Amino acid sequence: MAKNVLKRKNKLFTRYGTLVLVGGVCVLLIAISAVGLLSRGNAQEEPDDGITMHTPEPTPNPESPSTPDDTPDDTPEPIPEPTPDPVLPHDPVNPLTGLPMDAELTRRRPMVISVSNERAAQPMNGISGADIVYEMPFEGNVTRMLFLYQDIAGIIKVGSIRSARHYTVHLAESYDGILIISGGVTGVAEARARGAPFLDESTRVQTRDLNRVPGRRVGNLHSLVTTTALLERNLPDYSERRGFRLMHEDDYNLGLVFIDDATPQNGDSVVDFEIKFGNAKSSFFSYDEANKTYGLSQFGSAVRDANDDSQAAFTNILILKTSISLIRQGPYAGAGRVDIVTTGSGEGYFINGGKYIEIDWHRATNSDPFNYTLKDGTALELGTGRTYIGIVSTRGGMEPG
Repeated sequence: MAKNVLKRKNKLFTRYGTLVLVGGVCVLLIAISAVGLLSRGNAQEEPDDGITMHTPEPTPNPESPSTPDDTPDDTPEPIPEPTPDPVLPHDPVNPLTGLPMDAELTRRRPMVISVSNERAAQPMNGISGADIVYEMPFEGNVTRMLFLYQDIAGIIKVGSIRSARHYTVHLAESYDGILIISGGVTGVAEARARGAPFLDESTRVQTRDLNRVPGRRVGNLHSLVTTTALLERNLPDYSERRGFRLMHEDDYNLGLVFIDDATPQNGDSVVDFEIKFGNAKSSFFSYDEANKTYGLSQFGSAVRDANDDSQAAFTNILILKTSISLIRQGPYAGAGRVDIVTTGSGEGYFINGGKYIEIDWHRATNSDPFNYTLKDGTALELGTGRTYIGIVSTRGGMEPG
């Protein structure tokens, strides 16, 4: 019986012990909730400024009074400044035109191609696609042209290719260019002497094309051409064999400055004009206001590209005056051959957007680029687009039409 009483007491203790424990926990929870409600009721409401600051309140400790080190810092955390977007460089542009171009192409050495400008060589192939076109006296009353291309993919077909002169080599050097010519005594000798890269008709970058002008058979003298396909296929091989690079040096800078609207604000109006290269050769230009370009004519008609029959037209016209004289002595004398000075300094004209102004040009050595300035010494800004450069005697120049 005593055992039964003990069991009943144990059960009772267990039951009431459990009840006491549960009741204690409930009281504790109610007390905690009441304290929380009281705290929230006494706290000041924070304004909603869109930024939530999570700063925990300190737990008071009655056994250790507050000290300055224990005082909570109510200063809100500083809002981090937004990280500015990185400044991106300008899109790469063609150094000869200022027009957008793939970055790798901008570092290539341009092709500089000597092209015949005789009556019998008309029409020429490739003039409308050239980035820069030079025209200058050659011999007698004949001028010769240089076509410059930054991207060989745009060459398609160029001709007819003819020989160079020493000043042709010097002009190609001013662009760190690769010269493409037919064999000529003065040009080849100068290129070899200066170590300038050149490719003549003995290489596989040129071929004879008697049908380079659609619908007409040309003579053998004016049949030599180069094409995009020939250059892409053979240029890398010749650069290795002859030891010249295809790309500019890392620090190379041609220095031409281009802007979208380069019309001289203080310039004089000029719509039609003539450039005289001698007593029997002139080039004529007419302004197309809709396209803001000057169309080229010679020999009584528009200069058209045999590739697509388009007229050669240019955004910028530069006329450079310099010393031009007959070669009277030495192995290159005779046949009306001339010497053209392309270093030092001189005067000229810049024509763009229906207006022209006088300019100065400067060039220290044959390997330096041309530097163009206004009369006050500030750099000349060219219009984005193609450029024609006529080199004339100091006695020649431009005559408005």
